[in-house]
Amino acid sequence: MSIRRRAFLQAGAGTLLASIAHGCVQQSQSSPTIAITDTLLKQIQQRGYLLVATEDDYPPFEFLVNGKPTGFDHELLDRLRKQVPFEIRQEIVPWQGLLPGVAEGKYDVALTAAVITDERAETLDFTTPFAESTIAYVKRKDDASIKTLQDLADKALGAQQGGASFAAVPDLEAVLKQKGGKLGPVKQYRKFAEAYQDLLNQRLDAVLHNIVSLSVLVDEKPAIFGLGERVGRKSYAAWAVNKGNQELLNFLNGFLGDLRQGGELKKLQEKWLKITFDQLPTEPLLPGDRPLRSISASPIKR
Repeated sequence: MSIRRRAFLQAGAGTLLASIAHGCVQQSQSSPTIAITDTLLKQIQQRGYLLVATEDDYPPFEFLVNGKPTGFDHELLDRLRKQVPFEIRQEIVPWQGLLPGVAEGKYDVALTAAVITDERAETLDFTTPFAESTIAYVKRKDDASIKTLQDLADKALGAQQGGASFAAVPDLEAVLKQKGGKLGPVKQYRKFAEAYQDLLNQRLDAVLHNIVSLSVLVDEKPAIFGLGERVGRKSYAAWAVNKGNQELLNFLNGFLGDLRQGGELKKLQEKWLKITFDQLPTEPLLPGDRPLRSISASPIKR
């Protein structure tokens, strides 16, 4: 991922000293209410604003259009700004520095679709998930030889070098073995665009990627690509905060929970992700639907 410029975007305000009562601050009567504790408010007052970090090269979650940040997470950020009585500043940083920056306390929130993994859960706390990040496969639309996961036996597959899609290959191999099949050749690519091109040129039979990215691809080119089944263990995307910052975590979970309960989260999924997730867990889970307390040493990377 290329190194990108850093930008600060400021929006919405109100004073930090207004509306304090009985341990929480609430938004004006004309907007939805999000409760915030006195303790968290004082933390924000010390700096003067809440600082969130995003990236600009992870569509459909975060990307640029004519130089303007847009995407699923940016729309969530816009909604959050309208519901809080303090300023939220945004810094756009390269992916490599985003999560470490939160773990080190440089940023308050990694407002990005970060996959919840064993490794990351050691230094970060995660909000309730707002999307799956499970690996699935895409095939050529006109390829009638692949109808189910079992049909991937002996097929030529593409995956990202060192990425989550390649990490899901052992899961696929185990499933195929259970059904009497075996894994075919797997080629690794630095960029998914190259894998998709080889798929169209029939050098590959299927490409493995996260289900959201594939859903967007198929939505954009429905006559060319066909979305297949999930391949690996279920995994989830969420925002991240510094380990132990429970008050900020509760505040963000309240915001996301209201959107989910009111049906707005599903609408945003339909708009940006081209797929909806009706059975998301109500707490952050590790890959394979494991609770966070069962941290192991087998992380999956985005």
